[in-house]
Amino acid sequence: MAACQFNAGPEELAALGTAFHEAWRHVGPIYGPFENPHREWLARLILGLRRSGHAGDIALLAIEQFMATAPLAEWANVARDARQQPGPIVRN
Repeated sequence: MAACQFNAGPEELAALGTAFHEAWRHVGPIYGPFENPHREWLARLILGLRRSGHAGDIALLAIEQFMATAPLAEWANVARDARQQPGPIVRN
């Protein structure tokens, strides 16, 4: 992905980092080959919300947008949950 550039002070960078980590706790963690692309997508959503001037809870908005626009997130979570469950997996 192309690099994003923006100007932000230390306090705003800290707030954006906090928003990212809070949102990632709710949508992830996603393991395996989808982890890095999904982390990048979530970061881009947070930066996009910041650039568009949202003053509310950016983490909450990012979670909503992530779940609506990252279709592999649900599949990755289901695969992770299946690995953690003991016993055979029955498919219909």
